[in-house]
Amino acid sequence: MAKLERGMMEDLIFERDIKDEDVVLGPKYGEDAAVLKVGDEFLVAHSDPISGAVENIGWLALNIAANDIAVCGASPRWALPSLQFPDAHPKEEIKKVILDLYEASVDLDIDIIGGHSEMIDGIDHPLVTTTMMGTTEEPIFTAESKPEDKIVQIGEVGIEGTWILACDFENGLRKNGVDEEIIQRAKGLEKKISVVDPALEIRDKVSSMHDPTEGGILQGLYEMAQASNKKYVIDSDPLMMDETRKITKRLGIDPLRLISSGCLLATVPENFELERGKVIGEVKEGGPTVEFKGEEVEEIKEDELFRAARSLR
Repeated sequence: MAKLERGMMEDLIFERDIKDEDVVLGPKYGEDAAVLKVGDEFLVAHSDPISGAVENIGWLALNIAANDIAVCGASPRWALPSLQFPDAHPKEEIKKVILDLYEASVDLDIDIIGGHSEMIDGIDHPLVTTTMMGTTEEPIFTAESKPEDKIVQIGEVGIEGTWILACDFENGLRKNGVDEEIIQRAKGLEKKISVVDPALEIRDKVSSMHDPTEGGILQGLYEMAQASNKKYVIDSDPLMMDETRKITKRLGIDPLRLISSGCLLATVPENFELERGKVIGEVKEGGPTVEFKGEEVEEIKEDELFRAARSLR
């Protein structure tokens, strides 16, 4: 499973004109959300599907969508989840998805103000797509990184993917020789998936932020470089949890290409210092390219989670 090809999106979506002058930012490669001017504030809006998880899809849906609002410098406030369930799906499982949505909304201080639900043929597991909105006085754009900015990573790579693998494919991990202690620790990573608090904490000190999801940290860096038309040079190993390192090694997948909600990427002007995170590289003139330890990074077509899932089912 993968996103639509970039060329198709460029032709059919990104090159369309937007007539409303209050739309500050519409669809653009590498940007996390749309931005609209509303009075003295900016409304930031984003929609995101959860297609790679089953067990905790409701909780995950709200957190992932909230992350994309926060990295634009906005406080997530309102959510409209759209729920699709397989026909004759057990009522207890439907109830769990909805209760998980509301549990996440309490954690994030977000109101669920509407949405949609239906039972449909043709799918074998629930799907949740969440539209999230928030407000800010000053939006942050992925495209705004500058030469000599430091590239900072807050939160480890692959947290979301590690959590999904442990929750949805627990027995498969055991069969591949993953220690029980590692599996159980990985199943407890859900509270590390939100980057809302760190993103809002550092928003006044960054030139850009991004939420690396499908394709992992390497795809996230690629999208930032493309959006800003700059060269991103990464010369340090990204932060990684022991659980991620051991699970991905056993499965033979690349943790740097594993869906990575819970990791926050930011570019920071050289005159600012952040109290958290690790400097992993620098923005330079040229590009748009990403150089990771001397090798150029290509666009990642498929997340490692989907490759692993096929072998574990």
